[in-house]
Amino acid sequence: MKRHVLLLAGLLTGICLQAQVLVNFQFPPLGLTIKPQLWNLSLVNTATGSMPVRVEMVLTDIATNQRVLTGTSKVFTLPPGARQLQLSDVMPIVYNPGNAGYPMDPSPEGFLPIGVFNVCYSIVSLAGLEGYDVVGEACETLHIEPLSPPQLVVPLDEEALDITRPFFAWAPPAPLTAFQQLLYDWILVEVMPTQSPADALQQNIPVLTRQNLNYTHLQYPLSSPELDTSKLYAWRITAKNNIATVAHSETWTFRVQRYQQDEFSTTGAGYFARLHPVEDAAFVICSGVLRFEFLNQYNSNLVNLTLTDLSSTARKQLTLAAPAQIIRMGANFVQLDLRDQPGMIDRHMYLLEVTDFKQEKRFLKFEYRKSH
Repeated sequence: MKRHVLLLAGLLTGICLQAQVLVNFQFPPLGLTIKPQLWNLSLVNTATGSMPVRVEMVLTDIATNQRVLTGTSKVFTLPPGARQLQLSDVMPIVYNPGNAGYPMDPSPEGFLPIGVFNVCYSIVSLAGLEGYDVVGEACETLHIEPLSPPQLVVPLDEEALDITRPFFAWAPPAPLTAFQQLLYDWILVEVMPTQSPADALQQNIPVLTRQNLNYTHLQYPLSSPELDTSKLYAWRITAKNNIATVAHSETWTFRVQRYQQDEFSTTGAGYFARLHPVEDAAFVICSGVLRFEFLNQYNSNLVNLTLTDLSSTARKQLTLAAPAQIIRMGANFVQLDLRDQPGMIDRHMYLLEVTDFKQEKRFLKFEYRKSH
């Protein structure tokens, strides 16, 4: 009889021990981004006395059930009642990556991987008869998103373009170290008069779409029909990591405006495009004569010009009749007559590169249209 009573008491003690510590999550409302945020926990010790404990964490991919990251805190004393954990309570933390397929910042303050995960915590008491006992457990599903989604760059939102085959560029989501294989889906749709851009993306058949791009720019192809000057267009980028969607960009719109024929003028009248230090940031249509503005801030009287056909398979460089351009101090309005330039092909995309004496480069991308 005495043996039975002792056995029953032992079982009751074990059941009580398992429920001695309650775990409450205190994650930030805007979501988790860095490792220290994983330890925003509140522990409730329901026992009557203090106990030495450590916290063990396991982060698992919810889709594959693969272990992504584990972490073990130092041993600390947990008093009776509720306690909001501070980093000083659990540091130093020993982290171990669980899968080489996930990019993991090795720093204790590093970024967490992007995706949907299960995180489970075990509160381990070191006062048990067996050396340690699990006295509390809890799990939660985490949606870890990038600090910022992909950012659209060009065309600008609500811009009126003078080119019917635009160049599109965007910036990647951040932080880049949180991604292993970053890919992009690009979509372009027409927006009807009664639609919002977001509705158009959801409801309309795309004008053009590209999947799994591994670069952050896209030239509207020459093989596709020109965009219509009477229509409003919307575009968006979807970033993916290992094929799984992680973030959408904003939705931007633009129109293609009707352009006037670019006639040659020795007076310098007309529109002069500004060069830009980034290759993909300035775009115009050229109908025989390319006009551009160059600001000479140095005491030099010459710049070098390079012209490249971007529509050719190997980015063919053209030989200019006058590869050097005489300039003066200040603003220069240059007119480059390309009508007799060998190698100019109607509707091809070209890149003008202007290099000054300090080897600083400025760029202008343009579509050439043969004047009639």
